[in-house]
Amino acid sequence: MLIEQVGFVGLGIMGQAMAKNVMRGDERFVVYNRSLGRTEPLAAMGAKVAKVPREAAQGSQICFLMVSNDQALEAVALGEDGVLAGMAEGGVVVDHSTVSPELTRRLWSSARERGVQWCDAPVTGGDVGARNATLTIMVGAEALTLEQITPLLQRMAQRVVHVGEVGQGQTMKLVSNLVGCLNLMAGAEGLRLGLRAGLTLAAIEDVLPNGTAQSFELQKILDRNRRQDFSPGFSVENRLKDLNLAVALARQVQQKIPLGERAAVVLKDHYDGGTGDLDESSYLMWWDR
Repeated sequence: MLIEQVGFVGLGIMGQAMAKNVMRGDERFVVYNRSLGRTEPLAAMGAKVAKVPREAAQGSQICFLMVSNDQALEAVALGEDGVLAGMAEGGVVVDHSTVSPELTRRLWSSARERGVQWCDAPVTGGDVGARNATLTIMVGAEALTLEQITPLLQRMAQRVVHVGEVGQGQTMKLVSNLVGCLNLMAGAEGLRLGLRAGLTLAAIEDVLPNGTAQSFELQKILDRNRRQDFSPGFSVENRLKDLNLAVALARQVQQKIPLGERAAVVLKDHYDGGTGDLDESSYLMWWDR
């Protein structure tokens, strides 16, 4: 596939950083975001700004999507102003959002009816990985489609993993985010217990990351606690959404996940305290309520 133009829809914290990395090539670039202000940094880099998602897809051989949830994805993908209405036959839609595997397969079917390929390519690595192009991307796609999109994916990631057919990218992401969420909540719980029991923060920071308790999410908890900075990288709202998707998936496949189910209840209680727009690490504040 000769790629002359690339579209990118959804320029939130993750999407904007990822789009900037994709723009390292020579292709024409068209972007869309519901909030126009988020398009300004890309426009300053030379991107054309679309008025509706369809315009980002028109003339693009590949169109990337990075939106917040199932409802947002349907809104930008379907309808007369949606991405699928603008993609020409033979084009590829690459969805980086974290949504339900069920919706992914439904959109793949709609795309196929139009002669368009749809693949799910959710990411892990957080806002830091998005900025530094060190993400891991888990792709559900046909082999030929993967071959076509991999050069652009590699501009955003240090690892691109083909995990199976369409829908399996989302399945892998939900499993990954379930484990990550449990790690984060466990890290916060251990930190608060240690402090309450009289351990010094210095001792906790010296031991936990250097033993069997270490994890990416523990490091995040310790860093955010040290700085008392809960500005969003990955919000509580998004974390709770993903956790609920994982719980729903477990029920669909009749797999018990008691830790995940309990975590969803506790995280919802934290969310109900008005923390939805804060970073997920603000779960540290749950005990203060």
